[in-house]
Amino acid sequence: MEQIVIDAIDIRLLDALQTDASLSNQALAALTHISPPTCLRRVKRLRDAGLVERQVALLSPDRLS
Repeated sequence: MEQIVIDAIDIRLLDALQTDASLSNQALAALTHISPPTCLRRVKRLRDAGLVERQVALLSPDRLS
């Protein structure tokens, strides 16, 4: 895994992804005030560096019964 330096944009991306990892690239870019190609490149870089391990679904136990 490559070591990277994260900046304010990376922090905004990680925060948004942690809140809702199902956001489209377009929505994530708009939310973090960057262009879609920049967003895609940065998210890939964060994943490749291991900062984003996986995406999961959080289930609502009340709705399962």
